[in-house]
Order: sequence, then structure tokens, then C-alpha cells
Amino acid sequence: MFKVVLLVVLALSIWSTRIPDMPYHQVTPELSQSDFHVIEFNDNGEMHLPGQYQALKARLAKTPGAELLIFIHGWHHNAAPTDDNFVAFQRFHREMAKSHPGLIGLYIGWRGDQYDPFWLDGSDDPTSQVEALDFPTILTSKQVARRVGEHGVRNLLNSLEDLRRQGTLGRYILVGHSLGGVVALHVRKQAILDNLAAGRGETNLTVLLNPAASAKEYQPLDKWLSPKGFGPSMLVLQSKTDFAVREAFNWIKDGERAVGNSWAITHDVDPCSGHDCNKAVKIPQWLVEHDAKPGCMQILDGAGWKIRARLYARKTVESCEDANRQAVWVLAVADGIIAGHNGILTHDQALALNAWMQLKPESVNEAKTSERVEAPNVLVDDQAFINAETARTNTANEHDLNVAPVLAEPLQVEPQESASLVSEPLLAVPVTAQPEAPVSAAQ
Repeated sequence: MFKVVLLVVLALSIWSTRIPDMPYHQVTPELSQSDFHVIEFNDNGEMHLPGQYQALKARLAKTPGAELLIFIHGWHHNAAPTDDNFVAFQRFHREMAKSHPGLIGLYIGWRGDQYDPFWLDGSDDPTSQVEALDFPTILTSKQVARRVGEHGVRNLLNSLEDLRRQGTLGRYILVGHSLGGVVALHVRKQAILDNLAAGRGETNLTVLLNPAASAKEYQPLDKWLSPKGFGPSMLVLQSKTDFAVREAFNWIKDGERAVGNSWAITHDVDPCSGHDCNKAVKIPQWLVEHDAKPGCMQILDGAGWKIRARLYARKTVESCEDANRQAVWVLAVADGIIAGHNGILTHDQALALNAWMQLKPESVNEAKTSERVEAPNVLVDDQAFINAETARTNTANEHDLNVAPVLAEPLQVEPQESASLVSEPLLAVPVTAQPEAPVSAAQ
């Protein structure tokens, strides 16, 4: 009898929380004047309302060369006007537009959940561990995310790229969170690889926030360096306090690690106290020595972030220069930057993205594709090193978006023999040898 009652309760919880596959935003004539747009896809990756794209295209045509900020939500979300992600991205876009007048926002919506059994999504809590209790629903959602990416978002980005070549669109910044990060990774991965193989830098920038993607899905991006004069083509930011991706992901993927919690990490990021990176702080002697090496510690002004290159994370990263030349930066970030899995689209993150967009290049590579003669920067196979990653870990407790940035020089601080870190550990391993971006939004 108990089993029957349990099954009935489960069935009712699923039936009563079923989420329809439907559009939430109708097309109106006013959309062609708006700086904020929504494009929604169904479970098959088809646009619910093709007129949404036509309205965006009409808006872009009014101010040729405008920039586009795109956000793809993840698991548990959609484009409902009351959705946490939707509300947070509207605010995030407004903040970004203060420094970038004319910036157009685009929210890409899809059915991130078919149902929410027992209302356990935890999507309104950045530090939620309840969320992991309905983690099995991510399997069906990830299948939908793949279809949306392969059949919908990829075609959309191809159309936007055509508009960029025509001069209608300046460039776009693509941001994906959780399963939205998986969508963004797969729709941009091949284009980035093609550009790198041709020796080209990226005009557009892709940012993944706590992506629910495995390290295997990320490969072979790990084997490529950015062309000379260009910064990373993609940024992956993984919170060190993200229970869903760092812990629950391992359970459901049978121990397979997410890209932001693996050998792939190239940098560690911590916020400066009160956004003031000139304030002297006590740090361990080994960290002082690390920061003193050229390029090993950089400051993202405006955001107040310290970005430290992680040495010896894998065979192809043996110096800070190696880490900084990676075509994809995988950054392990402190709780003060992304709180848990869902602490995204915050004021501080808007400051950081604005600061990144305003960085001045060291050099601008103006050579056209046909004029480039340098060989592509591909790295040797590092599979043997990947296999040894677990053992090593256990022994240690612009104007162009993608042009290589000039970051502020680090502040020199007095060595402290017995000092404590001002936040969680920044690097997995002390360096002792070898010189040289509020409302919490959910997936």
C-alpha cells in the first residue's frame, strides 16, 4: 500500500508541475525599436515565432554596427517574464548598456525543464543543495539543450555572422549558464577551432558560466593557443562553491568531471577587498613569489579581480605565459565572484564584462585572412598528463574583445612568513620551482 501511495504522490507531483513548451513573448511592431529582444525555441530546436528574429534583424538594421549581448539560460528555466534568469538578464543588460550605449540584449529561451517534481529545483538560491535532489531531470533537459543548440541556436548564430559580414552587426558576446553553457560550447566550438586552425583571432566572445559540460566535451580546445596579439576566444568561469556541477555532476556522470572542475583549469580568480586591488594584504610567501613572476598575476581594473595563472595544471601549461596564451581560459573563481551555481548576472559580473570589453590591446593584428602566413598554434597531445591529473591533485591540498589585453600591473606586497589567505586557496599547488562578472539567477 505504501508503494502505491508513493507512486501516486510522485505522479501527481510530476503532472501538477509540468511546464508547457510554449512561447512567452508575442511579436509586436514596437519590437523593431527595442534594445531588448527574446527568441524562443521549442524542444525540437525550431523557433516558436520566427517573427522574433525578424524584429531583431529590423532593430539591427536601424543602427548598423551595433553590438549584441546574448544570454542562453539553462536547466529549470525558460523565457517567462517572471523567470529569475529573465529578470536578472534584463537588469544585467541595462547595466552593461550604461557603458555601451546602443548595446542590444538578446535572451534565448527554451524549455529548460519539462516538469519540476516536488518543486525541488532550488533555482532561486545560489547555494542550493536541494537542487541536486532532482538532478536526474537534467538528463532529459540536456537532450533538449543539444537539439536547441544544434538545430536552433547554431542557425541563429550563422545568420548573425552573415549580418556581421554585411556590417549590420558589429559583434556579439555570447553568455551561457549551466546547460545554456553546454549549448554555447557546442554551437561555437567548431567555428572557434576553424578560426584557430586558420590562424585567425576571434571577433566575438563566448563566456560560459558554471557550464554543465564535461572535460571531454571541451576537448580539443585545450590543445590550441591564441594567435599572436589576440586573447582567449572563450572564457569558462566555474565557481569553487558550485555544488551542482562540482559534486552532483560527478555522481550522475559516474565520476566524470566537469570542465571547470578538472585538469583543464588555467587560472584562478579572486575578488579584491572592496574592489580595491591596491590594498596591501597578507598572503603566503609562495604566493608572493608566484605573483612576482611576469604575467602570473594580473588585475582586471574596474571589476577588482585578481587573475592568477595556474602552473602545472597540465603538461601544456608549464609557465604563466603558457596559461595566458591558451585559446580558452578556464577560470576557477571564488565565491565572491560567482556564489554557488546560481549566483550569476550580478552587478559585479557586469563590471567585469565591461572592464574586459574596454581593455586596450598590446597589438592589433590587422592582417586579413588571405594575408596571414603564420602557422596555427596547436599543442601536442597531452593525454598522458590528463591521466595523471588525479594523482597530482591529491598531493596538493579593446576595442576587440579577443585582442590580448593589457591588464594592470600587480601590487607588490611585503612577504609574510606566516600569513593567511584573504579568501579560499587561489591555486591548487604552491609554486616552488620553474621560473618564469543582486538577484540570484539559476541555471
